[in-house]
Amino acid sequence: MNEWLKQKEMLEQKVRQKLSYPYLHKYIEKPEIEESRLLILMMPFTAEQLLSDDIQNCIVSAALIQIALDTHERVIASSDYIAKDQQLTVLAGDYFSGLYYRTLAETGNIDMIRSLSAAVKSINESKIALYHQEHNSVSSIMESVYKIETEIIKQFYSVFDLQSFFPVASHVLSAKRLIEEKHLFVTGEKSVLAEAVDSLEAWGNNPSLSVDGQHEMISICDQYINHAKAEVEQALHDRSVAGSVRELCSLLYNETFRNKTYPEEG
Repeated sequence: MNEWLKQKEMLEQKVRQKLSYPYLHKYIEKPEIEESRLLILMMPFTAEQLLSDDIQNCIVSAALIQIALDTHERVIASSDYIAKDQQLTVLAGDYFSGLYYRTLAETGNIDMIRSLSAAVKSINESKIALYHQEHNSVSSIMESVYKIETEIIKQFYSVFDLQSFFPVASHVLSAKRLIEEKHLFVTGEKSVLAEAVDSLEAWGNNPSLSVDGQHEMISICDQYINHAKAEVEQALHDRSVAGSVRELCSLLYNETFRNKTYPEEG
């Protein structure tokens, strides 16, 4: 496991080097490399397999495109005017996307390019539906959130025929997003999930959730979070799963579900 974690540090450094652009960092928030996503990208591979240049480049590329998508999502323009820092954030997202394409193009991995491009298309469609409040049910909203958070991993795994790792990965990633959205909601900050739910006809199209509606919103988040938690716990007790993978799942479980933010708000 120690050797595997050394590979993680090395891959993290590779991503940081790709993201290094001093001018952008003067004006926009430094892009974050989400450790849990990097761990999930690495999860199916042994330390020896991670020495492969092809696998390394694919992991770095998937990390870069996720960062590009997350960077674009941070830009919320309420009018036709976009501030300079927002313009630069959009350009930064485009720049990170370009890094992803260039990194994969250098490897000649056409299958990965095709698969991740399909993931980006699916994610953007889901984001449009979520932000434009095009849903007619809570379940369809949650499906969009699920796709936004997991589609890169799904397509990445499919190229290597590693779909068996996807259920645990998807539950962790979707739960992390729901925990974040719940935190934003209960602290009075902007939650795109809460706004999408509030827009449903079943909620009366009120400008803001009623007190009962607020409790219901929290209950909905908890329902989906607890389901994801139970699924990951089941994987942790599955003895057919390799010990090293269960160890990593345990790490992801603790990071996601034992964070103080989750139980204190539940």
